[in-house]
Amino acid sequence: MKLDLATLKKRLQNRAALAVTVESGRMVVDLVRREDGAFQVVKSFELAIGADSIVAHAEKAGKEFAARLAAEGIKERRCVVCVPASWALTTTTDVPAMADEDLRGYLELKAEREFPIAVSDLKISHSTFSAAEGKARATLAAVAIKRLDAVERMLAAAECRAVSLSLGLDACMPRAESPAAMHFVANGTHVDLVIAAGGGIAAVRSLAAPVHEETFDAAGFSREVRITLGRLPEGLRQQVTQARFSGSPSTAENLCLEIRQHLHRFGIESRLQRSASVSDQPGAALAAAERHLRGEKVVFEFLTPQVNRWEQTERFFQDKRRRYAALAVLAAILLPIVTYFVRSHIESSLNEEWAGMRRKVADLETLQGRIRQFRPWFEPAPQSLQIVEGLAAAFPDQGDVWAKSIQVSEGAKVTCSGFARSQSALLAWFDRLRARKDVTALQVQQVRGDNPIQFSITYKSEGHDAK
Repeated sequence: MKLDLATLKKRLQNRAALAVTVESGRMVVDLVRREDGAFQVVKSFELAIGADSIVAHAEKAGKEFAARLAAEGIKERRCVVCVPASWALTTTTDVPAMADEDLRGYLELKAEREFPIAVSDLKISHSTFSAAEGKARATLAAVAIKRLDAVERMLAAAECRAVSLSLGLDACMPRAESPAAMHFVANGTHVDLVIAAGGGIAAVRSLAAPVHEETFDAAGFSREVRITLGRLPEGLRQQVTQARFSGSPSTAENLCLEIRQHLHRFGIESRLQRSASVSDQPGAALAAAERHLRGEKVVFEFLTPQVNRWEQTERFFQDKRRRYAALAVLAAILLPIVTYFVRSHIESSLNEEWAGMRRKVADLETLQGRIRQFRPWFEPAPQSLQIVEGLAAAFPDQGDVWAKSIQVSEGAKVTCSGFARSQSALLAWFDRLRARKDVTALQVQQVRGDNPIQFSITYKSEGHDAK
């Protein structure tokens, strides 16, 4: 027996979510729905609520968020939230060979040494990647718990709940065959510098965005980029040959124009990515929402992992013996219940049938009682009739002997008196009567007279079936 839990899990998987992007000066909300493997943004809106406003007044921001959801007619309450990457402290470290359950403890020890804030006040996530020499490394990202708690309080005030909470860098995640690349994601007043390589995120930094072109220091910005590249392993640094600009279209385009020449001197070609979204400034949470709805892991997930009951059930029932044991237990539980309900149904049906015939049965029982009352007055079988029939069979057909009276008393004792025309006819009748098997103890009581001869006999009838 094989349970197709994968299909069941797919059917029960969420098909819609709110992609909530928290930036420095706004909050972008997109209702994302998945239909037949394709993703569609059903509705989108922005709120003039920045990251600092949410931290300072979480409940107020939540009420504004709830009012806007009601105005847009959006009933979905599951949210994939992306907070600004500028909130995160980041560092990279080597990852020794160890079990997955030990890796988190190791990374927490590393974070305690690298970050200036106590680990107890931070939520930590990581992204692993492979260096050029094949050595495993990890990028740690830590965000203050009070900031993430403020976001969750805002959602609670809006009667929403977070199903994912991350930095919104999913659009930068490289595919297995993709080369290393540098991403500049314009996000409000900041530009997130992300280096994706080796199947993960190798570096994350937040730099000031070129809000005002006349005051933007392109050389200083490029120097920070060179410093970030210099922190990479040399082999990995040589693989970074592309720079991609995305996010807010106007900011991304200005930044691309300002630092293109500087990046070219580093041996990196620049490319501006046009957004396919209907919004001029799409939220970074769109890519995270798509990954979440596909059932994939979101990059730099800070939400405490929740126990997935379906996954636990699927793993439990992978063993055939466990499946049979579970079925046996289920049968042991359900069989008495089913038996009880079947029996109750049968009893109910019989009670209804009895209720319909109760009056007739009562009448029949009354009649049967009266029959039993008068039965002693009548013989249950025609005994006397059989005795008389047997006696009559012995009489001759010519009428030479005939009966005057026949009396059957208790114990099947028969007394017969009658007449005969001649002595020979009477003797012949006596002989026929004695020859019958049901006649015993034949006695002649009286014979007198000549013509006709009067007689009287007695005998006992033993078997009423004999002829």
